[in-house]
Amino acid sequence: MTLYTRHQLVVLLILLGVAGLGLGVGHWRRAYPDLVERVEQFDRQPASPAPPPARPPKLLDAAIDVNHASAVELMRLPGVGPRLAERIVQARATGGPFAAFDDLRRVRGLSGKTLERLRPLLRLAE
Repeated sequence: MTLYTRHQLVVLLILLGVAGLGLGVGHWRRAYPDLVERVEQFDRQPASPAPPPARPPKLLDAAIDVNHASAVELMRLPGVGPRLAERIVQARATGGPFAAFDDLRRVRGLSGKTLERLRPLLRLAE
C-alpha cells in the first residue's frame, strides 16, 4: 500500500525542486552581490538619457569676412562644418561676392536661423 498517488508524488517532487532552487538562488545572491546588482539592472531602462554636454562656443578674434575667407577660416564659425564652409566658398566663386547678408541664403544648407546666429560674427567686404 502506497501513501501517495503518482500525481501527488510528482507535485511533491516539483515543490521540493522549487524549494531547493530557491535556496540555491538565495545562496548565490549572498555570495555574489555585485553580479546580482548587475543582473538586476540589466533589463531596466534609464529614466531619461542624459543630454549631451554642451560644446563651448568657438572663440573668434574678429568678425570673418565672408567674401575673402577660406573654407578653413569659415569652419571657425559655430555651426559651420567642412561641407557648409566649402559650399559657401563655392557659392561665392560661382555667384560672385556677397553684397548683403541675405545673399548668403543662396548657399544650400545655410538656414535663416543659422544665418541670424552668425550675423554678428560675419562682415562683408568688397
